[in-house]
Amino acid sequence: MISYIKGYYVVTIEGINTEKFLNTVIRNKVNIYDVKRVSNTKIELKVDRKSIRLFKNIYRGSKFEVKIKQKTGLPFFARRVYRYKGMWMSALFSLILLMSTSLFVTDVYIQAPEGINKVLVRKELEKAGVKPGVYKKNIDRKEVRDQIMGGFNDIAYVSINVKGTNIFVTVTKKDESLEEKKETNYCNIIAKKNGIIEKVIPRSGKQVTNVGDIVRKGDVLVSGSNTKSLPEVWATTFYESKQSTNYIEKVKTRTDNKKTVYTFSFYDNKYTLRRNIDFKNYEIENKEHELAIGNYTFPLKIKSSIFHEVNVKEVEKNKDEVKEELKQKALKELEYTVPVDSRYKDVKHKYKVKKDKLEYIVTVTTLENIAKVHSLSKSEAEELIRQESKPKEGEEEVPSNPEKRPINDIRNEFKDINKEKNAKDKDEVQTRDN
Repeated sequence: MISYIKGYYVVTIEGINTEKFLNTVIRNKVNIYDVKRVSNTKIELKVDRKSIRLFKNIYRGSKFEVKIKQKTGLPFFARRVYRYKGMWMSALFSLILLMSTSLFVTDVYIQAPEGINKVLVRKELEKAGVKPGVYKKNIDRKEVRDQIMGGFNDIAYVSINVKGTNIFVTVTKKDESLEEKKETNYCNIIAKKNGIIEKVIPRSGKQVTNVGDIVRKGDVLVSGSNTKSLPEVWATTFYESKQSTNYIEKVKTRTDNKKTVYTFSFYDNKYTLRRNIDFKNYEIENKEHELAIGNYTFPLKIKSSIFHEVNVKEVEKNKDEVKEELKQKALKELEYTVPVDSRYKDVKHKYKVKKDKLEYIVTVTTLENIAKVHSLSKSEAEELIRQESKPKEGEEEVPSNPEKRPINDIRNEFKDINKEKNAKDKDEVQTRDN
């Protein structure tokens, strides 16, 4: 180890009577060691770096062939490094750059359940300062979490984890079953789709529409209905499926000509080395290259877009086969669109030819129940009861019959409240008499 720090030369001496030369070297106090005989006329030894000048003075003028086989040690390594100073300076700069980029965010990954819009969550994260290129220690997780949860009513919790240069955001959605809904047995029947009224069966509530009326989605059909006795509203509805395709198929064949365009991405900044693409017809093949070591992802990404020149040949398909194919697709789509409990009244088929496109249209007329329950809150039900209880102009108020109401009817609550109040007053009177 000490020899490596000081540095030494590996020397070979070749000639007749090499022992005599070796004795001369030792008498002149040259520091040599690890002497090995290679052959009858050749030996190998190690000479200390500081003694090499004296060693050279001894073998000059001698009949021996002396060669320096190897230079080993720390001083020789330092000399080589200094000779290639551009290389080690680049290595040092790369190390500093690597250490500095590891302090910034490279990518933000969002994991969210169905019903949560990832695009809106990403925009809100960017407003909160969580985006590529941001210094990691400047991110306040609690502040970001509060901002996200305050901006979305359906988010229960947001987990933010930093791994390497990447940030992983996990969104937890609120459980809809935990949401309290103060609903009553009163409801309105609204239209769940557009249609023409054919028949109304108002088992409860007040009928608002009549046969032949045209209603739109969301219109009130029956007001003040009871969930224990729901009305039915049958209407004529229409469903349409459009399918189109090119009956002239374009067959593309690649040639051997291609050009590559490179795009370098550093955080949010992009730089493209543009080239003149003089191909009339071409296809683009994109490839993205990125370097990652464990959880550390380098911020530099290279995207290569390869433009392949293609020859386009037009081939006309059989129109009858294309029409049959579009017809099957349209009918398949209507199978999923038309409700199972609806009744078919009419089916119409139609097709159009526009330039090189063929469009097939299937229109289905059905009869179905378009009634949809819209539950009323307690306050809405109370207002509805007050409106119903008001006598019309010129009529006397007719008292309602409590015995015929449903058990959970909201009007029974008013009756129970009055009973409790009367009982309380009675108890107070008896206490005073005693």
